[in-house]
Amino acid sequence: MIRSRPSLCIGLGIPAIAILGGIPLVAGSPATVAGFPLVFFWMFLCFPLTTLCLWISWRFFDRKHYPADTPAAKEDQ
Repeated sequence: MIRSRPSLCIGLGIPAIAILGGIPLVAGSPATVAGFPLVFFWMFLCFPLTTLCLWISWRFFDRKHYPADTPAAKEDQ
């Protein structure tokens, strides 16, 4: 199945940019957050960001391609 461009941009693009673009930006910073270096805190924040982006991609773009997973289809069973 071919994925839509917005789905790929949101589900894969935003997390990739956050990780691949953000790490070099914060890697040299001496700042700390709750005692952790900023680079580790940044990576920790990327985990929920990735989950959120994948959920948005599924919910708004890809869900319609899987009718068995929609609430209406579950009620018919």
